[in-house]
Amino acid sequence: MKASKLYTPLVFLALLAVPIAMLIGEKQSISMDEKRKLAEWPSFSWEDWTSGAYGAAIDDYFDDHLPVREVVMHWADGVKYAWGVHPVVAERKVVVKPAKREPLDTSKAGSDSARMNYLNDFDESYSGEMLIIDGAVYTQNSGNPAMSPSFAKMLNEYAEKLKGHTRVFSCVAPLSSAFIPVEKYGHLRQRNKSTLEAIRDNLQGPIFCDVMGEMLLKQNQKLFFGTDHHWTARGAYCGYVSFCKAAGFAPVKLEQMTRKVKTGFLGSLYSLTRDATVREHADTFEYFKPRIEASAVRFSESSLDRPMKSAVFCESFRGSACYMTFICGDAPLIKITTGVKNGRKAAVVKNSMGNAFSVYLISHYEEIWVFDYRYSKHVMLDIIYDREIDDLIFALGMYGAMSNGTIHMMRKLGEGGVGMRPRRTESDSIQSDSLIPAPSQIPAAPNDSVIPLVPDVIDKIENDSNGE
Repeated sequence: MKASKLYTPLVFLALLAVPIAMLIGEKQSISMDEKRKLAEWPSFSWEDWTSGAYGAAIDDYFDDHLPVREVVMHWADGVKYAWGVHPVVAERKVVVKPAKREPLDTSKAGSDSARMNYLNDFDESYSGEMLIIDGAVYTQNSGNPAMSPSFAKMLNEYAEKLKGHTRVFSCVAPLSSAFIPVEKYGHLRQRNKSTLEAIRDNLQGPIFCDVMGEMLLKQNQKLFFGTDHHWTARGAYCGYVSFCKAAGFAPVKLEQMTRKVKTGFLGSLYSLTRDATVREHADTFEYFKPRIEASAVRFSESSLDRPMKSAVFCESFRGSACYMTFICGDAPLIKITTGVKNGRKAAVVKNSMGNAFSVYLISHYEEIWVFDYRYSKHVMLDIIYDREIDDLIFALGMYGAMSNGTIHMMRKLGEGGVGMRPRRTESDSIQSDSLIPAPSQIPAAPNDSVIPLVPDVIDKIENDSNGE
């Protein structure tokens, strides 16, 4: 009798603790583990009330904001795994689908919307059947040589428009399927290689960067994350080295940069698979900072007015948001200004794979304009001409080069959404005595062979800009 009297108030207090915790606890707007926005408290309307939608929305809100919700989810994943929902084998296949992409809100660097843009940045062409091998996830997509001419044609159009003014580079990264450490999947590596070679063979004017060839030289290193669809800093470094070789620059050695490490990175592929073995093999997030002074601002989708403070490296991002360390994640347009006073300028057209690549360029250019073809509505050709851009670099993951839709986005970027503009007349174009020589004729510049070691001055951005 005494025990029952004791249990009753304890149960009552326990039930009361949940809503109290929800009221006074810190409210989250996104789930970093699930890579989605959490439900918001619904606004009231009679129509929603009578239809039952209002009550359902309240249920969703409580489901999403229960205290220690993510801890319970991790526990549930472990229980499912233990009960055999996911068999314990070294190699197996799963099918995943990309999350619905949220609109990009660029009003604030590091905002929740900007985070969600990265978290949902998983193109449909990269989804499908995945391999899980020893806790690492690999795509089985491997490119398509038949699509390569379409991508090359778009680059050729830019090279023709910019002839005598700006060099155009193809710097496309292979997919993780090229580096599956099991011999029977060697055909996927070959298809990656054939796809990139088909791009090279169809270029007429643009300069090809042999990214995969450089990566194969370092295949004993970790070039792709096991829990995320992006390449690692070392993988991106291979892309950077291949670009330097094509451009006639001397690449800066990793040993000349400052190495930093974050732990516990669980990226997009863990979120999609929710696999216990993948969680047990969380990635170590390693990155390298060139010892070059640099600052960055980002712009909204179509205006150069009111630039917002950003950074080349956003140090504060942790956990599943680690990849946002590179240029603070995606934005329609980012301008980087460096301490390398050589007058050289570059424009980079990229998807999120280009974020990790772009940071290495600060050793070679005084000014870098980074365009995300998925969101920018800027007239890129105007900026290239007005800012006297020397090099236009298409630095993206192969999945971006294998879709007619994304190729069309890159083509439209030249005119801010209205297509490629007519080539300038001779009176408008740059004089012929300043034509850019072929890469083999370009000596390594002094700034590239001896990189000045100056202190980093923007390791962090203000709290209101980095999501802290």
